[in-house]
Amino acid sequence: MLAFFRNDMGFGATTASPTQGHPGFDLHEDSTRVVLSWSPPRRWRQAISPAARIVGSRAGRLFRAIRDAESRARFLGYRVESYKLWVFVFSAVLAGVAGALYVPQVGIINPSEFAPINSIEAVIWVAVGGRGTLFGAATGAVLVNYAKTYFTGALPELWLYALGALFVLVTLFLPRGLVGLGPRRRRAIQAGPAAPAGGRSGRTSARRSGAK
Repeated sequence: MLAFFRNDMGFGATTASPTQGHPGFDLHEDSTRVVLSWSPPRRWRQAISPAARIVGSRAGRLFRAIRDAESRARFLGYRVESYKLWVFVFSAVLAGVAGALYVPQVGIINPSEFAPINSIEAVIWVAVGGRGTLFGAATGAVLVNYAKTYFTGALPELWLYALGALFVLVTLFLPRGLVGLGPRRRRAIQAGPAAPAGGRSGRTSARRSGAK
């Protein structure tokens, strides 16, 4: 970020403001902005489909094995570096598409997007939504960005602390994120209410003593 903020990098400027989205379309027209507002959900659906296929494939199982025990996966003969490079390139393509949609809507871009807080926010998205799930990451991104918009207006000087507190609380009390609430509730319903002390076991022992 500091390198790109220097004016002697040969780029001519440190801030870019696009004037056109797709060739021939003015970004200031209402019709163009409507199309741009509907484009991210469509692109998200197009990106989630191949991502879901990768997760459910043999490569997806290998990625989980690398995540859990990279040395063991390497010991089994897999070229871990090649798989990690491949999935990194795939994620970089998705990030590039997201950036191409982000700049025309915001209207400006500068090297502050390289700031560490942006990377930290991505971790918070996944933690809040739910680690290990595609839907959880997308849900967390929407909720955290909405909270960010709210806190910057309500608590302009404390919104970073509020965001950090949100991350800490979710990590402590919701280790599986918001998407983990559904399975936890289903398990609680299936388990049923806990039997009271001296309930069924007490009645059974009473019957046995009476029979004796």
